[in-house]
Amino acid sequence: MEVPKEVYIEFYKDKRRQKYLMEQSADNGDFSYDMLTTGEFNGEEILRDSKADVEELVERKIMLDRLQEGLSMLMKEERELIYALFFSGLSEREWSARTGIPQKTINDRKHRILEKLKKILEN
Repeated sequence: MEVPKEVYIEFYKDKRRQKYLMEQSADNGDFSYDMLTTGEFNGEEILRDSKADVEELVERKIMLDRLQEGLSMLMKEERELIYALFFSGLSEREWSARTGIPQKTINDRKHRILEKLKKILEN
């Protein structure tokens, strides 16, 4: 297909410019979220507003308050077990070694306490 000389020159001038810009970006370590865009995913979607969503914060606060209230309704020994396993990060085996209670008993108590806590939180 024949094109005027000016169109040909302009096309390759633009092509060289794009190549130059790509090389400069690579040398500078530039990153474009457009490079992440595919048919199913928009690269810009991973950008998120740094401000926390107020609705999520309120929901989380309500859930934490309910959990705290539910935990306060447990007996002292039940609360200690839950705090040790879930807040202090101890394993059942470590808690067993500290308390002298068999690990299987701790596991059974944990499941029973979690069911009790679930019922408290559902009401």
